Amino acid sequence: MKQKLDRTLGMYSSLMISIGTMIGSAIFVLAGTSYDTAGPGASLAIFLAGIAAVFTGLSFAELVTVVPRAGGGYVYVKEATGNNIIGFICGWGFWLGYAMSCGLFALGFGNFINYIFPFIPQMAAAYLLVVYVMFTNIRGTKSSGTLQNIITTVLIALLLLYVAVGVFHMDIGYQKPFTPHGMSGVFNAMGFLYMTYIGYGLITTASEEVIEPEKTIPKAILISIAAVIFIKTTVFFVGCGILPWTQLLPEVTSTPLIDTAVHMGGALGGYLFAFAGILATLSSINTAVMASSRTSFAMARDQRLPSLFKTINRSTKTPIFSIVVSSVIVVIAVTIRDLEHISTVTSIFSLTGYSLVNVALIIFRRKQPQLERKFKVPFFPLTPILGIGLNLFLICNLAISDRIALIIAVSVIGAGILYYYLIMPRLKYASKGISIVDIPEIKEHKKDNRENEIIIPVSNPHTADGLLNFGRRIALAEQSTTVVPVKVNVFPDNLLTIADYDVMMQAMSTQDDVVQKLKAYEEEPFMRPVLINSREVFHAIMSVIKKEKNPLVIMGWHGSGLVKYMHGDITYRMLQEAPADVGVLRMHSVETNFKRILFPYGGGRYSKMTAKVVNRIANAYDAEITLLNVVDRDEDIEETREYLKNSAARFDRPTEIMVCSGALVERVVEFSENYDLVIMGASLDWGIQEVVTGLRTDRIMEQAKCSVLIIKSYDLFLQKRRVRGLIHRTRKAIHQ
Repeated sequence: MKQKLDRTLGMYSSLMISIGTMIGSAIFVLAGTSYDTAGPGASLAIFLAGIAAVFTGLSFAELVTVVPRAGGGYVYVKEATGNNIIGFICGWGFWLGYAMSCGLFALGFGNFINYIFPFIPQMAAAYLLVVYVMFTNIRGTKSSGTLQNIITTVLIALLLLYVAVGVFHMDIGYQKPFTPHGMSGVFNAMGFLYMTYIGYGLITTASEEVIEPEKTIPKAILISIAAVIFIKTTVFFVGCGILPWTQLLPEVTSTPLIDTAVHMGGALGGYLFAFAGILATLSSINTAVMASSRTSFAMARDQRLPSLFKTINRSTKTPIFSIVVSSVIVVIAVTIRDLEHISTVTSIFSLTGYSLVNVALIIFRRKQPQLERKFKVPFFPLTPILGIGLNLFLICNLAISDRIALIIAVSVIGAGILYYYLIMPRLKYASKGISIVDIPEIKEHKKDNRENEIIIPVSNPHTADGLLNFGRRIALAEQSTTVVPVKVNVFPDNLLTIADYDVMMQAMSTQDDVVQKLKAYEEEPFMRPVLINSREVFHAIMSVIKKEKNPLVIMGWHGSGLVKYMHGDITYRMLQEAPADVGVLRMHSVETNFKRILFPYGGGRYSKMTAKVVNRIANAYDAEITLLNVVDRDEDIEETREYLKNSAARFDRPTEIMVCSGALVERVVEFSENYDLVIMGASLDWGIQEVVTGLRTDRIMEQAKCSVLIIKSYDLFLQKRRVRGLIHRTRKAIHQ
């Protein structure tokens, strides 16, 4: 079965994922520590850290086109070097680095909560946040991409407002001396501020869901880094121009930039900045905990950590043990309560991992020089070498300036190496399966010469067999048609972490029966099942329709008087917008041996187009067709009968003519008792109260004594919105 992720993330969402995870920690958590280390030169330090991040960012941008799978830096290094000690150290560093960075976010969150609500202690708020995020991740709550985009947009707006207003409150004299601790202080601050740029790598973890990732992701990485460099640099520069930098040190205040906001805008300015800090730290810690736990989960899946780390809870479908361990590391970091040491250790881990990412790019260039790359790092190999050199330079500076942090970092990495060689070989690993669901193996079907496709979206296991058998019968008869069953697993609006695994598992596990049915059909030569993980069902189905040849879409009936809104409005939108013939089938019973077909035929454009589909179905089932026309007056019966005789000549199967007078809906419902299937042609305006070819189709669907199929035939001219609007207005004017 072909399994894929639907590409729904555009440039804006990609930018918000990247910017949203980079913008919080430096401004809202590490500003005081930065001024303490570099003085006013902190703005230069944050600028240079961003420039250094560009080189590694370029490596990420190319690697995402070489290894276009969700996973990010750990996956790139592992694939380049093999699943060995180097890949292990990279994963070890990212796992612990992500978790320790959460301690910074939690402490910052506690500061902002304490500022707005002074009766809540900072540490209490920090611990409560860690507990809240842990249980949120365990429950597998789906994140809202729209909300994330709004939060990030508001943060950017508030920070730009801070800069715009702050320029008029600055005293340039506060910037002197610019580097009171010399350039060594700037480089030291640059080292631990570098880790505040690691968020751009997170967009690569969602690479399978980005529209044109080979173009979008490189642009998103570079644009987001440039935007964040500008915002962080200007905020730092303006901040120490509003108040003397000596008043912004950690021993003086725990909320340095809030103090500058108060100086500019009074209490309201302070509260607005504190509120922005709460949003930023809350979003960042949730993302970092997920990233940390999913990294350890991925390492366990690669047999590099005990199998407990990849254990999935059957009810929540989340790797609980991985989440709990990551949360414990966060609690330890919060308890240490030392921003400088925590940020330095985290930076050493991040710099090590990102150095290896640059190494991975060089390895891939040598191992696969012939591979087509939609984006290539300019000035190779100079660019990744500069990335490695800058990262190592920053590590050395951090090591010299903070030996305690160096000892901690080296000890932790050393413990990882000992674990790799001494403990890991003795562990007994469980199966690599990551789910209780037997997900079908991904197979690529060979291209054939089939000229037509029947696309069948399936979601309900109770109707799946009927729909699939219906398409199968037509394909068997025609020998030139491929049936494409499509199952869509719904994702949240945004993926902000490494594969957002818990949400994916929730979506996939709820439809196991359907997946198993598709797997059973996979071996048939004319069946080509597709499993899509997407944020939007309609978009996913449309992406399949647009790629297929001469498609006929058959959807199941999900309504009961709610036609216009059935299946989450998907069916109605498909009828209106799909560039294909679309059918909606209501199965009266599981039996689909249609031997007698009733076709209400009005003679209009849509009836004539629908006749082609009726002919296909009749040939497939070796069925007899009855053309029905219900007239208003008895004197029109003979004239209409003669007209229908000419129309009957277009069918390959025996065709009976039936003309009568009476109420349209009641007549069709009455005659349906003697037939196996009623097929109706629908116009583009079909809906709950719309009249279609003389019939109210929703009532026919509900009341017919046999199966009913509504067909909306595709017409390129009539499908245009302007033409449809003109027709609708004309009909409305005639009825008035």
